[in-house]
Amino acid sequence: MPGTRSERVEPLRGFALQPGKAFEDIVNGAKLWRIWFALAWQEFASMYRRSLLGVFWVMLSFAGFVFIKILIFSSLLASEDAQYYDAYLVLGFFMWVYSQQVIIAAPDTFVSAAGWIRSEPLPLSLYIYKSVMREIFNLSFTGAVVAIALVYLKFPIGIEALFAVPAIAFLILNAFVVKLLLGIVGAKARDVAHLVRAAILPMMFLTPIFWMPSQMSRIFHILWWNPLFHVLEIFRAPILDRTFPAESWIYMICFFLIVSILGFVLFSRFRQRIVFWF
Repeated sequence: MPGTRSERVEPLRGFALQPGKAFEDIVNGAKLWRIWFALAWQEFASMYRRSLLGVFWVMLSFAGFVFIKILIFSSLLASEDAQYYDAYLVLGFFMWVYSQQVIIAAPDTFVSAAGWIRSEPLPLSLYIYKSVMREIFNLSFTGAVVAIALVYLKFPIGIEALFAVPAIAFLILNAFVVKLLLGIVGAKARDVAHLVRAAILPMMFLTPIFWMPSQMSRIFHILWWNPLFHVLEIFRAPILDRTFPAESWIYMICFFLIVSILGFVLFSRFRQRIVFWF
């Protein structure tokens, strides 16, 4: 079967790389889209099995949280600023929830699939695609809530909002390389998963979700280096401010290239060893 690990191979020693086989694994994993799509949906839907609303609990829980945040925070602002801030919060929190899920799940990408990896000769990249797809399902349901919220807020949206579409596609691509990198590191060093979970809550307050950059003018030159700020910016700015955030796009492209190179090098080096780490 193409793209499978049908024969037993010895792990590489020293610093030898196999970029050709690593790339082939990624390509063959993509070709098995029916498998990772089905597995992703099964994992996503299984969390809500036997519940009355099923997967619509994703929308309900997200909508409830956003409503409470709007109710509390927008009441602190002048009425003329409330509409802008409400949209700012909804869009920022929407993208934060997606980013948080990607980051928290990344170190467990291969660990959570240990049983499959040990028993099934499938491309390892398949488990990355599955993880990415599972979060796309969640993104789709919460995105529907965001659309309804913007209509309810009567927030004016211009043609520039279309720039948010390639931003989402690019962030999904980023999710793949982040999981590639952290998935390998997390499989080798299990403390990485705990470290990521411990760091994600402080990062929430260091990212402009509930506050605006203008309110942090004294230290924003430091907070600017937070990648999650630019994740939010490339998606939120076209909708909210009708601008194309070129600076944030440059930052994110550089981030993507660095993570891609590191992830691909590690995958080329340790792809055959991952199965021995469980």
